[in-house]
Amino acid sequence: MLPRRFSIPLLGILLVFLAGEVGYLYWLQHQPKENPYDPIIASVAHNTGVDPFLIRALIWRESRFNPQTHGAADERGLMQVTPEVGRMWAKANKLTDFQDDDLYDPVTNIRVGTWYLSRAIKRWPQTDDPITFALAEYNAGRSNALKWVDPTDPQNHIAFLQRVTFPSTRKYVEDILAMREEYRSHLANNRWYREFSSPAMTMAP
Repeated sequence: MLPRRFSIPLLGILLVFLAGEVGYLYWLQHQPKENPYDPIIASVAHNTGVDPFLIRALIWRESRFNPQTHGAADERGLMQVTPEVGRMWAKANKLTDFQDDDLYDPVTNIRVGTWYLSRAIKRWPQTDDPITFALAEYNAGRSNALKWVDPTDPQNHIAFLQRVTFPSTRKYVEDILAMREEYRSHLANNRWYREFSSPAMTMAP
């Protein structure tokens, strides 16, 4: 048995060690994990030029990676795409056999959702951060996004975000941008995302 004068310091060291172990396990448990949709995301990103970390973050926010998610406004699947948008995508790609329920298929849903997101990004080329504007448009619609543009500083994404009148949309944009950076940090060496982490790889903003 250790002398009493050593028992308290030893107990303190043990508690610190255990706390560190618990903290590490909690951190490890909450790190982004590879999921079955990562190869689809990587493939669509490669074909469209849209940042795969942004696509993944949007899926996380919209459906938490549940392909059967159904929204109150009939949004469907991983990226919560409406049948109307699905039909627009099918027409743009000259597909005649598209069905609304195809949006529950992960491959179709990610293709359609990324097409719609890419279209929104391309609508804001003169701004200092097209992604912020595009995400607000994806969530709240084109007409609302246009209303939130600051007439005195129309290119400024910070001014734009401050004028967003829907708190849920503002949080939506902020959540996705934050998660995109977390994915970029933690998945940089993942087999599906490694090529997109190279400094030489240029993606959409």
